[in-house]
Amino acid sequence: MRIRLEKKNRITIDFVQMEIDEHLLKIQSGKLGESGVSDSIKHCGTNEKAINELNKLKQEFIQKKYIEIKTQKRPSDFNGVYDKAKWHFDGEFPKELNNFQGYVHTGFYLTWIIENGLFDTNGDDYLNSEISKVKKKELTGAEFFERNLDGVLMDDDLTELGNEFTYNYYEKGNFLDDYSKTLGTDLPTLYHIQDNWENYEKFKPLLDKRFKRWEKSKKPKWWKLN
Repeated sequence: MRIRLEKKNRITIDFVQMEIDEHLLKIQSGKLGESGVSDSIKHCGTNEKAINELNKLKQEFIQKKYIEIKTQKRPSDFNGVYDKAKWHFDGEFPKELNNFQGYVHTGFYLTWIIENGLFDTNGDDYLNSEISKVKKKELTGAEFFERNLDGVLMDDDLTELGNEFTYNYYEKGNFLDDYSKTLGTDLPTLYHIQDNWENYEKFKPLLDKRFKRWEKSKKPKWWKLN
């Protein structure tokens, strides 16, 4: 069971996402498009108590002007895999390049995902420590992608919000278009784009813009609210 609530402020949007895992109530909160996402876990004793606690908190947030956001389901024929590095090693991949270059584009996206609290470690302490390294710029997203995900980005790696956005933006090919046009216009192929923080910072504002536009597009219109 999972629910998501949001409250629109003058400039920012606050969000709260709550999910039940047996007797645990996982709570994630923060501001859309900003770092500093808060994660907490409540041990409720039983699944029933966890559900009751979720519903109680839900009503408290609704009283604070939060609105429940209905999540979008992905098509039944989607196999859960967004990208694999090895998909890029054939065909147009330049023979003179190291295979690591096939990890770079997804790595940039993962960095943005991690910075915005949209990666789901499922409580794995090692992954949490690796996430921390990416946030501190001690590890690039491409390096994280290669050594922790075996070069495979799946829906299990993301939060529900992360999956909704990724399916609508990354899976449908819009990400690669933006990536190539922003960083690869003067290069032979998009695989020649270098894995460095300067390139990421150049690309990041467009990812922020795409996310905010997508968030706005799925908001209920005022005349449809009860």
